[in-house]
Amino acid sequence: MNIQISFRGMDHSDLAENYVHLALEKVAKYLEKEPDPITIEVLLEAHRVHAHHKVEIRIHSKHNHFIIKHEGEDLYYEIDHVIKVLIEEIKKNKNKNIDQRNQKADLLVFDDEYEDID
Repeated sequence: MNIQISFRGMDHSDLAENYVHLALEKVAKYLEKEPDPITIEVLLEAHRVHAHHKVEIRIHSKHNHFIIKHEGEDLYYEIDHVIKVLIEEIKKNKNKNIDQRNQKADLLVFDDEYEDID
């Protein structure tokens, strides 16, 4: 996995970077069977005028592309929220793919049964 973390409107923070890496470990287990290469781009943005943070995560792989964003007052809460939504989207996408595969398999079985009747 190729992970890029960018800071915009704020100085680089090792604490925030480590927090993101730990949070992405939760996501990695859902992407284990995904073919390489997987690129994860994380953007942490802070506004200088008031305490407002934006977190954006983009995941690009051979079969999937996810873009999740959220804004709020607490940077670490926003990271957690984006990770939670990202995991839900990955699960939903995997279930959708499994359902599509099962429907195709059911159609193939039905076609085989139909041919045997002749």
